[in-house]
Amino acid sequence: MERQELMERWKATAGLFLRDDVKVFIKTISNDLYFCDIVLVGEDTITVQCFGPQQRNGMKFVLYWNLIEEFEEYQGVRP
Repeated sequence: MERQELMERWKATAGLFLRDDVKVFIKTISNDLYFCDIVLVGEDTITVQCFGPQQRNGMKFVLYWNLIEEFEEYQGVRP
């Protein structure tokens, strides 16, 4: 799947997750992990409020879609 198409799918999914208050897991290309709630879905960015990992708990981040490597529904503790 082409990268641009993948990002468009993530944006659409993020809109649904925001509407349904679904928690998400995000991994960036620099291997940063975010366990979070979506605050705002933008064309170029997504704004999230983290509940994990511990060093990011309670912090808000704006992440660029093109720097996200993995985006999915949070399923609990990851291996």
